[in-house]
Amino acid sequence: MRLKGLIKKSVKSLPSSRRSTAVILIIALISATLLHFPWVLTEAPFKFLLEVHVVREGKHVPALIYVKALYPEGQRFIGFARAVSGVGWIWVDYESWKQAWEKEKALTGFHAKPSFIIVVFTEDGYADIKGFVLEWRELKPYLFGGKKNIIIEPRLRRVRGKPIKVTRSTQASVIPLLDIFLQSSRVLDGEAVLVDYYEAEKRVNLGKIYFDPNIGEGYGSLFIGYYQNFKVGISLAFTLITVDVWSIDFDFVSIGSSSPGSDKAIANASNPSGYISIIVRYRYEWWKYYENGEPIDESFEMWIKNFYPNTIKAERGQDVSIHAWDTKYSGYGKGWSEPTYSEYDFQVDGTRFSADLLWFAGLLDTLGKIPEALKSYAGWLTLFVSLNAYQSGALAFAYDLEYIAPSNVQVKVIKGKHKFDGNPYDLYNALYWKMLKT
Repeated sequence: MRLKGLIKKSVKSLPSSRRSTAVILIIALISATLLHFPWVLTEAPFKFLLEVHVVREGKHVPALIYVKALYPEGQRFIGFARAVSGVGWIWVDYESWKQAWEKEKALTGFHAKPSFIIVVFTEDGYADIKGFVLEWRELKPYLFGGKKNIIIEPRLRRVRGKPIKVTRSTQASVIPLLDIFLQSSRVLDGEAVLVDYYEAEKRVNLGKIYFDPNIGEGYGSLFIGYYQNFKVGISLAFTLITVDVWSIDFDFVSIGSSSPGSDKAIANASNPSGYISIIVRYRYEWWKYYENGEPIDESFEMWIKNFYPNTIKAERGQDVSIHAWDTKYSGYGKGWSEPTYSEYDFQVDGTRFSADLLWFAGLLDTLGKIPEALKSYAGWLTLFVSLNAYQSGALAFAYDLEYIAPSNVQVKVIKGKHKFDGNPYDLYNALYWKMLKT
């Protein structure tokens, strides 16, 4: 009835001799739109549009694009695009996704921003996995501005496996823009399948202090706390079977908890080491990627799925390995009137810090979940998790470090760094300190 009324209103002002022709043209236009652009009714009013640009050396390159979304239980495959011209479009039905996280928050207190995990394979022999975090308010129907452009420049050279050939589907349009619409109506010809997963919990150190007993009097103190409901950026460690390196994707998820937590550790001559630790839940996923039923590649991914702030305690947890030490102070102690050295709230060395992942990787290896070949890839022996305390303009974690030493003793304070020899290769900050007598 609405459509009939719209047609009548549209031709009312026309001369009667032209009305019949106008009605026929309007009906033909509407029919053609529904036939060739069903997205007008099936997608645009309800779904969010993700536009992915795959670029190398400043130019778009043909690629296969697989998109996953992070749900409370793990990742889910939500879409595929064959980007012949280097641009792919994926319609996202976000309502069930949002509801899943709302239910998780109500049940457990955990909450997260919407995270897309995008996997790309290019025709020129590169691949990558990148996470992109949005805000829930950005997810709205395309008809009302719900669209996000994302640019990916793959970093990883594929050194094995058959080459990727990105050819246009027989149902695809020769006009790139029309692919946005036609991709939603044709049969999905690419798929990502979750083959295996595993989870385990472990107490890990957030921070650690050491006070050299040879200093005598004095002490070190470390306080670490979590602000409830603030979010933490967490990294993803991954590899593909066609590459030869393990990689870290920083801040691929932003997650928080409604529970607070904090504690304080003291180190002195009689108790030289102090720890602040937390229980975390690790997750592993093994994915296979297909195009037209043919296997393309496989990914192996690990991350910290959840952390439990109410378990923060001044007790020993699993260490992240430390490969280098930066000198933060060298000289005489300053006595009891002022700290010889202090730090607080990530004012030094940025807001990211390292936590252990090797324990979980070793467990997966023992269980036979990691193929032997992957253990020879660069980065395997130095896998770690990067935690970013600063998200959405606020700190989720706070810390306060203080060292006191006698004024007649020469000391130095050093701070640890973890070396990752995968991709990207670098030294990464850890909240580990030592005060040594010199």
